Amino acid sequence: MNPQFPPTTAVSRIVIPILAGALALCAAAAQAAGKPARPALPASADFERLSGARAGDCSSAADPVLGAMGAPTLRQCAWSQRVEMLYWQDIPDAPNTCLPSAAIAWHRLGLGARAVLRPWSGSWTGQSLQVQYNGVEHAGMVWRQPDGRWSAVLWRWRPSDRLPTRNWQLGHWKDVIEAVRTVDAANPAPARTPLMTAWLDTTNGKPRALDGDVWRWVADGACLGMRSAGLGQAQLHLPYSRDDARLEQRSAMQVLLARRFPQAEWLRPFTLVEPAISGDRTGAKFLAVWREGAAVNGQLWIPLRDEGGIVRGRITSELPPEAGPRAQDNAKARAALIERELGRIAHAWEARHE
Repeated sequence: MNPQFPPTTAVSRIVIPILAGALALCAAAAQAAGKPARPALPASADFERLSGARAGDCSSAADPVLGAMGAPTLRQCAWSQRVEMLYWQDIPDAPNTCLPSAAIAWHRLGLGARAVLRPWSGSWTGQSLQVQYNGVEHAGMVWRQPDGRWSAVLWRWRPSDRLPTRNWQLGHWKDVIEAVRTVDAANPAPARTPLMTAWLDTTNGKPRALDGDVWRWVADGACLGMRSAGLGQAQLHLPYSRDDARLEQRSAMQVLLARRFPQAEWLRPFTLVEPAISGDRTGAKFLAVWREGAAVNGQLWIPLRDEGGIVRGRITSELPPEAGPRAQDNAKARAALIERELGRIAHAWEARHE
């Protein structure tokens, strides 16, 4: 036995490194156990699987149009910066609006894709978009996670100028399209009435949503809701032709409305709507705006040709809880806004049906 290296020294030279390594592994495991597990990415945001490339940083600045969506959970690029993915795991709430956060995110995603999207529907659990703008393909979706939170993803692809490369990219882009379309199967589009079509034309580019039988949108910072409405059977004939509209008819209709809503403050009495182009021989349309309690209401009457009845639509908007002169000023401003929106809907009807 070598006296310079007694048995105890040799054993300790072997055991101590083993113990140190085991302690390091235990410390690492404890540290990992203390961190929350990173949630698995949804299939539509699995960048490397869908793109077929390693995820990298994006060299360009983020699109400022999407800034209102908040900072994305992930932003990744590949294909020499020709493909980009933005993923928001948890869409923040949209304060001071009558629309759900999913509807606001849907609108903002459309702005990011430079597209006007159909209104968000309250019955949807998700919806996808696929548009092309200025040579760039966009694909995205908004959907509800199993825990009830809403998420969003947006992909962008600028095809390569080289045909072989572009064809390879297209194969992976088809995988992206397939992934975002998985939410569409259970989301049929609602049936459109002529009045709804006029409303859709008028509200293009504005945040909007379908909430049951109410069509909601945001205009000039105010929340508006519209539905097809009526005052029962018509008690006074309203002419289709503007030439047949008489002042005494409008006066009589205002009397009927005042009896129907005895607590109303009439901010715009029953009035004939001017056509979109002055002097055009369009059909007659009428509107009235009134305040009742904490809400401002406006209604549109569109008589149909050949005794075909009257199409009616009513807008309602709640006022903020204020008192004094400021409250009256807000009511007048909201009434003017509702009158403008009703006029635009009337003009959209003219463009499609007259």
